[in-house]
Amino acid sequence: MVTDPHAALRSLLAGRLRGHERRLRRFTEADWLRYADLLAGVLLVAVRRRFVAGQDRAPVIRFVASARERYDVTGHDVDPVLAEALVWAALGERPPVPDGAAATVARTVLLLGLLEDEGLTDSERDGVLAAAANATVDGAVHEP
Repeated sequence: MVTDPHAALRSLLAGRLRGHERRLRRFTEADWLRYADLLAGVLLVAVRRRFVAGQDRAPVIRFVASARERYDVTGHDVDPVLAEALVWAALGERPPVPDGAAATVARTVLLLGLLEDEGLTDSERDGVLAAAANATVDGAVHEP
């Protein structure tokens, strides 16, 4: 199905950004809610592959700066404080960040940075997506 949030996220993970954007434009409100849950789940899995709770703050700060440099075209679309809060929330060190447009954009930029840095194979990307789908139940991401 063209509006399938899972397929849209798979396109993003595979670097097929035009296909991803095309699917997003056709989303219904329900699709957006499911996509937001899946995106949060994928970010949770990807962050935990890269970082650990209790670690020094500097690597997270450097990563956020790097991801913003690479994927925040205007330099103003992603609030660095929000982006860092998303990483720390995924590690269970801060409360969850409320959903919204700014959080969705930040999650996308962070996810693109994490995936590029890891250089995942197709099967590894599928594994991350499957783990994210398993991390969501009834439209909610399991927090640590």
